[in-house]
Amino acid sequence: MTTSEDAGTPGTGSTPLQASQDFPQCPADPGVPFDDAFHTAPHAVLAWFREQRPVAEVSLPNGLRAWLLTRDDDVRAALGDHRLVHDTRRFPEAWRSLDWNSPAGDMISAYGRNLSSADSPEHERYHTAVARAFTARRTEELRPRVQRTVDALLDRLPADEPVDLLGQFAVPLSVTMMCEIAGVPEPDRPDFLDFVRRTVSIDDDNDGAGLRASAMRTFELLTAYVRERKGGSGGSGDSHGDLMGEVTAQAEREGIPEEDVVTVLFHLFVAGFDTTGAFIGNMVRGLIDRPRLMASLREHPERLSGAVEEFLRFDGSARMGVWRFAAEDIELGGRRIPAGSLVIVSLAAANRDPARFADADTLDPDREDVAGHLAFGRGRHRCTGAALARVEAETAVGTLVRRYPQLRLATEEPLRRRVVVTLHGLRRLPVVLGPAATGPGRTTS
Repeated sequence: MTTSEDAGTPGTGSTPLQASQDFPQCPADPGVPFDDAFHTAPHAVLAWFREQRPVAEVSLPNGLRAWLLTRDDDVRAALGDHRLVHDTRRFPEAWRSLDWNSPAGDMISAYGRNLSSADSPEHERYHTAVARAFTARRTEELRPRVQRTVDALLDRLPADEPVDLLGQFAVPLSVTMMCEIAGVPEPDRPDFLDFVRRTVSIDDDNDGAGLRASAMRTFELLTAYVRERKGGSGGSGDSHGDLMGEVTAQAEREGIPEEDVVTVLFHLFVAGFDTTGAFIGNMVRGLIDRPRLMASLREHPERLSGAVEEFLRFDGSARMGVWRFAAEDIELGGRRIPAGSLVIVSLAAANRDPARFADADTLDPDREDVAGHLAFGRGRHRCTGAALARVEAETAVGTLVRRYPQLRLATEEPLRRRVVVTLHGLRRLPVVLGPAATGPGRTTS
C-alpha cells in the first residue's frame, strides 16, 4: 500500500504515513481467496479475514484445504500450541501435489527433515546443529563482510541507467552472504544464484521444469559438500570452519542421517536467500515512496534499526508461518479444527492487527511497541536467521540511502508482486540510483 504522504522527521511535528484506506477487501470467493486480487492487495484481503472470518477454512492454490488464522491472539496461540505439529511424514497427503511456485513452503517439505517440518525432540537436534552460526554475536561480527559485499555489488551498477535492484543487488547480496557463511566454493555460487533467480521469475516464465532442475542441482551440490566434510579430518567435519562443517560435525555426533543434513542446509539456504532479498526490496520500495523518511534516515542513521523493525511489521516478506497440522481436535478463535487439518497462520495479518498495534495500518518508524511483531515467527520455530536478516537489511538499505540520495523508481508502471501465498515480495524493482553523494557515501571496515 502506498500513498503520497510522508513519515515525519524528528522535531517536525509531522504525522506518520497513513496507509491507503481500502481496508478491508472481501475476496470474490472467500473460500478460494488467493487469486489475482489477493496478490494485488494482500493486506486488504487479509484484513477482511481478520475482521470477518479470523479462523477460516480456505483452499490453497494447489487444492489443499487449510484453516487460515489472521488475528494476533489466535496466531500467537497457534505458534505456541504443541497440539499443532510440523512433521509432514504424519500427513503425507499435504505435499503430494507440490506447488513449485512456493519453494520455501511446499518444496522443502518433500525432502527429508528440516527445521520447519520437525517436532520435539527432533527439532531441537537440528536447531542445535545450526543455531551457533546465527547468534546475535556471530552475526554482528559479519557486519563488515556484509558491508564489503554491499559496496562491491553497488560498485558494479550504473548510476544513470535502470537496474533491477532485486535481481542485481538484494538477491545477490543474500546469496553471497549465505554462500560465504555456509562455505560454498565461489565457482559453484552461480548455481545457487540461478536457483534463487528462478524462484523469483517463475511467475513470468512459468518454467517449472527449469526450477525443479535448478533445485535438484542445489541438492546435488549440498550433498557433495556434506560428504566432503564427513570425509575430512577423520570425520570431524568442522575442520572447514564454516556452517556446513559445523552442521555436519554436529549431525555426526547426533546421529542425524545425511539426507536430513542436506535438507536442513537446503532449508536454510531457501529461507536465507528468498525472504531477506524480498524484504530489502519491500523496504527500499517503501522508502522511495517516502522521500522525507529516506532523507531522515540519511541524516539520522541511528533511526535505521527502528525503521527496519517497523518495516518488518508493516511490510515484511513472510505472509504466512510454516505449515502446522492439528494432531487432535482443537479449538482456536472459537472454531473447532478437526484432527489432521492443515493450519496456516498469517504473520502479516497479525502484524497489522489493531488489537495488538495502535494505528496498525500506519507506518511509524518511531513506534514504541514494534518489538512485539511476528515477522520472524515466535517460539521454537522462530526464524533462525533473524539476526543475519537484520544486519543485511540495515547494511543494504543504510548504504543505499546514504550513497544515492536521488534514488528513484525507473518506471511509472505498477510494480507486480510475486504470485506466492507464503511470501510477500516484488517480482522486480526497477530503479535509477542517481549520482552518488559527495564522497563514497558508504562505510568502510
